[in-house]
Amino acid sequence: MGYELRRQLREALGPDITGLQRAVALEIADDANERTRRSAAPLDKLVLWTGAKDASVVRNALKRLAASGWEFRVPIGKGKDGRTLYAVPGTRMTFFVPHFEGGATATPKGERGLSLGGARATPSKPQGGAGAHSEGATAHSEGAVAPPSSSDSSDSKELASWQPASGSEPDYGIPADARPLINGLAAAGVNVRWPFRGNDWFPLLALIKKSGTAAMVDVAIKIAARTSVDSARYFLPAWGELAPLPPADTPRPALHAVPASRPSTADLRVAEGQALAAKFRAEEQRAALEAGHANQEPA
Repeated sequence: MGYELRRQLREALGPDITGLQRAVALEIADDANERTRRSAAPLDKLVLWTGAKDASVVRNALKRLAASGWEFRVPIGKGKDGRTLYAVPGTRMTFFVPHFEGGATATPKGERGLSLGGARATPSKPQGGAGAHSEGATAHSEGAVAPPSSSDSSDSKELASWQPASGSEPDYGIPADARPLINGLAAAGVNVRWPFRGNDWFPLLALIKKSGTAAMVDVAIKIAARTSVDSARYFLPAWGELAPLPPADTPRPALHAVPASRPSTADLRVAEGQALAAKFRAEEQRAALEAGHANQEPA
């Protein structure tokens, strides 16, 4: 979702941010929403995407990024000793891509955390050096290593402003015509990434127009029941092989009952998805019929 944000960040990071630190920063930016700059990428995914040894190495890279003036972690709260906490048991870490203006936005050494207001300061190297050395470092607990700073209040304000306004639903850059497909899969328990950006949506929208949301939801649920799927791109080949939508007046064959048996968990998921797909199919046929009647009305 943050393709353009990633391109901007890879130039803004500068030569001092290298190795795993650069990889972690860029993957967070790639996963982030372009508008909100927010990412909820799980640590295990960051480990996979960056090729890190384990989650502790990624956490260590995040701490070193913060020490270099690039704080990607969103504060969760404060400990009893007043320290800012970025991760606590049972709560997922979230990330925010810091604002930058044509170059690295860093805080002076000794001030951990990055103000989200976009103010620029002179970058400074962290103790121990930045870069690939962090891959071999041993990370401490997920709790904060940063003392309280003025950046906490600005981050809290940014977090508050990121929440959608009451009564409105943010689009997150998702076209309205793709919403039924995304919502249908989510309702069926198929939770995948949608890494489409800008013009990348057009092929998917063309498939929706050609084959319909119902058929696409149906085939995606069947695939997800057989294998673990991480990204919606995995479904594209199967969606491309679907037949076009039939004319609105095509009669449907009669359905015949089959002997009942105890369904498996996968069968239940498929059945739920097929019911959802049938709902979408009925809505699409009703819309097509209404459009056909409108076209037949005399001018």
